[in-house]
Amino acid sequence: MASLAACISLAACGTTSPAKGAAPSGGTPVTGGTAVYAHEVGDNFTWIFPIPNATNLEAWDQNTAYDFWPQLYAPGVGTSPDVNEADSLAYPPVWSNGDATVTVRLRHYVWSDGTPVTTKDVKFFFELYDANKSQIGTYIPGDLPDNVASVDYVSPTEFVMHLTHRVSPTWYLLNQLSLIVPLPAQSWDRTSMSSPAGSAAATSVGAKAVFAFLNKQSETVSTYATNPLWQVVDGPFRISAYNPATFQTTMVPNPRYSGTIKPRLSKVVMETFPSDTAELDALRSGQVDYGFLPYSDLALKGLLEREGYTVAPWIAEFNNYWELGYTSPVYGPLVRQLYLRQALQHLVDDPLFMNKVLHGIGALIYGPVPSLPGSKLVDSTERSDPDPYSVTAARALLLAHGWRQTGPGGVMVCAHPGTGGGECGAGIAAGRQLQLLMIYMTGYPTMVAEAESFQSSAAQAGVKIVFEPESQTTMFSNGGVCPPGPCNWGIVAYANYLWNYTQTDAYPTGGIYLQTGNYWGGGYSSPTADKLIAATHTEAGLAPLYAYENYVSRDVAGLWVPVRADRISVVKDTLRGWEPQQIFANPLPARWYEVR
Repeated sequence: MASLAACISLAACGTTSPAKGAAPSGGTPVTGGTAVYAHEVGDNFTWIFPIPNATNLEAWDQNTAYDFWPQLYAPGVGTSPDVNEADSLAYPPVWSNGDATVTVRLRHYVWSDGTPVTTKDVKFFFELYDANKSQIGTYIPGDLPDNVASVDYVSPTEFVMHLTHRVSPTWYLLNQLSLIVPLPAQSWDRTSMSSPAGSAAATSVGAKAVFAFLNKQSETVSTYATNPLWQVVDGPFRISAYNPATFQTTMVPNPRYSGTIKPRLSKVVMETFPSDTAELDALRSGQVDYGFLPYSDLALKGLLEREGYTVAPWIAEFNNYWELGYTSPVYGPLVRQLYLRQALQHLVDDPLFMNKVLHGIGALIYGPVPSLPGSKLVDSTERSDPDPYSVTAARALLLAHGWRQTGPGGVMVCAHPGTGGGECGAGIAAGRQLQLLMIYMTGYPTMVAEAESFQSSAAQAGVKIVFEPESQTTMFSNGGVCPPGPCNWGIVAYANYLWNYTQTDAYPTGGIYLQTGNYWGGGYSSPTADKLIAATHTEAGLAPLYAYENYVSRDVAGLWVPVRADRISVVKDTLRGWEPQQIFANPLPARWYEVR
């Protein structure tokens, strides 16, 4: 338990404060300058095409691509999940026909080659998305484009979407219309660099060929800065340099950008470092303007502030839970028992995790919707812990369902098999030990501390937790739906967050990761949850969202654990415009500027 003790003792040293910093005031704003932004270790920009496939559905890739090709509607107004009208390419949508028809009118934007952004570019997006949806990371069967019966392109600036059924306008705006990214048809609608552009995607066969071509270009990272395709943009920036070995990405302003907030910096460099130590060294030597402080180095907060930096935790709309192996032939019969999931939840020491391991920097999680301060998306019943930490309560649940401990400090075994009251449950044989294999992500002291704390608490309740530490890459291949993948785990725990609500999943209804057929729920499947998720897509107001989140919370779909801050930002006092840090962890560099 040495690493657990070390991590907890650091929080008790009294040398750090989790208080959110604020950028200093004063100074004279200047035009020009270069700002260097440090991505978290492993967050490498490797996908420039703004329609991601499943392998490349990463928040940092999307954020950067949206600086070149913005979404039709951009969610996130500071710390609010609402749509940012100032950054959106269209005016607010107009609903009619009982919320089954939506009319969209484009604002005046132009591409960097001088061509206006029109509904032809929206149509081109739909042609690609519809013909290739099974390959697209943001696609969910039944959602866009399946819920679109037809689209009328009324004029170059207006289109009307006729939907297959009534929808919740809030959900559709935040999670469906935000998927639409107008694409430069005059440049991209082609099947090769030598073929003419303009109408190749008009047929399904042609759209597949165009999509394959654009995907291939995006896979060729070495040409990001030289490929003429990627120079036709309508966002605030264009890419000017890219290092495929280090993933360093340099952006410069698009002089034709039509948005209301135009970049004032001459250059923005997105940097990736091989380790937290390398990033911290670069930060302290002045090579980074907007970096991050690892949790393990929080003791340096005061020193960095004295050296001219602001330290500000970035609490984003992220969620964390430990996946349970519902479809595992070995561990599935255990975790499919609600009483057992409740017992395991009682063994998660939330106060310890939040106050000692995370130093109070993060958010408590009691269900599928992040419990951010002031969030209107979290029901009041989910703001307190329904299964508070208690080894005694966990033991009582197990004993009440047929488990008995084999001697003091021993592992529980099933003494009363069966599916009746007071019995262990379906698929659990007499004499079976209560043991679970837990895979957790390496490289994070906070993760080790949480895992060891959970293992210790579980042992006191008679539950044996066996560890298998793995890298994030290995976990991604092991932690999906099981079967068909490897089915040899009971719990999968990621260090920072399991799901990041982003600009394409801003309304947290759980459709991507907790409905039947999910990838990130360990195979969790509940007809009741499916019905409640569907209601959040079709019924207006927040009541359907509250009903869904409360049910899934009490069903303990995963083990809810506190989520750490996306990062503890460290920003030079001479860099401004970065506050407030956006709720979906998009750095929005178009807003930055330097002061003298």
